[in-house]
Amino acid sequence: MADTDWAGLLAEEDVEGLWNGLYQLVSRHPGVRPLHFATDGAAVSSQTEINADLAQELFLELFQKQRFDHYVNSSYSSSEIESELARIEVPNLVGARLRKRYPESFRMARRVSSLLKTSERFRRITGEVLDNHATGATPANGKPKRRGRPKKVTANELVLAAVIEDDDELDTLEAPVEEELVESKGGASGGGEPRRGRMVNQIYGLREWSASKPLSDSGHFSELAKSVPMRRRDTRLVGRTGTSQLILSNPDLEELIVEVLTAIDSPADVRTLRQLVLSKIPLQDYNVSSLDEELSTGNEGSTLRREARDTRDTPEDALLRGEQNHRASELADEFLVQLRRVVNNNERRYERLLSTLWYCYYDSANHSQLEIARRLGVSDSLVSDSRKLIEHELRKLKLSIEEGVVFSESLQRLVAPSAEVH
Repeated sequence: MADTDWAGLLAEEDVEGLWNGLYQLVSRHPGVRPLHFATDGAAVSSQTEINADLAQELFLELFQKQRFDHYVNSSYSSSEIESELARIEVPNLVGARLRKRYPESFRMARRVSSLLKTSERFRRITGEVLDNHATGATPANGKPKRRGRPKKVTANELVLAAVIEDDDELDTLEAPVEEELVESKGGASGGGEPRRGRMVNQIYGLREWSASKPLSDSGHFSELAKSVPMRRRDTRLVGRTGTSQLILSNPDLEELIVEVLTAIDSPADVRTLRQLVLSKIPLQDYNVSSLDEELSTGNEGSTLRREARDTRDTPEDALLRGEQNHRASELADEFLVQLRRVVNNNERRYERLLSTLWYCYYDSANHSQLEIARRLGVSDSLVSDSRKLIEHELRKLKLSIEEGVVFSESLQRLVAPSAEVH
C-alpha cells in the first residue's frame, strides 16, 4: 500500500503535496544512492539538496510528459502510481543522469554485455554450478569456498559499480533482451514459479571450459586480473555524428574479456566481469569539481582542499623579467643612437626621422602619409623612405613579443618630446 495518497493529491491538485511526496519517494529510493557520489559538488553540497534537486527534476519531467493527467484520466490508484514512480520514473531519471555523467562507462559496459551474449567464445553457465553460486552451497569438488576479507570500496568505485550494475538501463539501450527464466529457490519439487534472471547476475565463462567448472571466490579476482595489461585508447572518431571515440574495437574488447577470464580462471557474473574489463580500459568520464570541495586523504579526520594554479611569477621569474625589461629599455636608447648614425649625425635628418616615427606609429590622430608630408614640409616619397629606414633598423633587433612591448613603451617616451619640439 502506498504511503502517500497520490490519487487524492492529484484530485485536489495539491502541487505542494505532490512535490513533498516525490521528495519522500526520492529520499528513500535505493537507486538514488549513486548520485550522492556522482553529483557535482559545485552545484549542491548535501544529500538533502541532491534529493530536492532530483525531486524537482522528476516533478517537471512528469508534468511535461502529462503523466499526472494520465494518472487521473486512467483512474490510477495510489499504489499503482507509486509503483510506476518507484520502478520506472525514478530509475529512468537516475539512469539518465548517470549516463550523462559516465557516458563512456555506459557505452563500454553495454558492449561487454553484448559480446558476452553474442560471441561464440563465451557461454552462460547454468545448472548445478549456478545454483551453488547463488545459494553459497559447497561446490562439486567437495571443498567449501573460502571467503576473503571484504574489500574496502572507495566512493569512485562505488559509483562506477552502480553505473555498470544498472542493467535495466543498459538493457534498454541495447537490443531487446531475451527474458531468461530460471527456477526459483523452491525448484521443481517446491513448486516455485520461474522468475527472470537479471543480466548482471548471470554467470559467463569461456566456451571451452567444462560446464562443471567451479566458481572461485570473486574477492580475489581483482588481484588475479592485475596481470592483464591496460589497453591503449583508440582515438578514431565513430558514430552517426562522428563525435565519439572508438575507445576499443569489438575484436580487441572480446580478446580483453578472454584474457580477464583466463587470468581469474573461473566463470564470473556479468557485474564482476564488467568491473574487471572496464578497469583495463582508459575511460574518460570527466567530472567538474568545485575548488571549495574538501577532499578526503584516507586518514580519519584529514581532508585537503583544491587550490587554483598560481599564475604569479616566482621570485626568480620576477627577477628575470625585470632584467629583460631593463634590457628592452636600453635597446630603445641604442635604437635612437643607431638612427643618428644612419643619417651620419645630421641633426635635421635625424629630427625628421623622429617626427616620422612619432606621427606614423605613435600619434593617436592616425594621419595619412600625405598629411604627415605636409606637416613636415617634405615630399611624400621622402616620408616613405624614412619609414623604410626605420623598419629596416627595427628588424635588425629581432625582438620577442614580450620585449617588443617594453621596447615600444620606452621608445614612445623618448620620441614624444622631440616630436612636440619639432
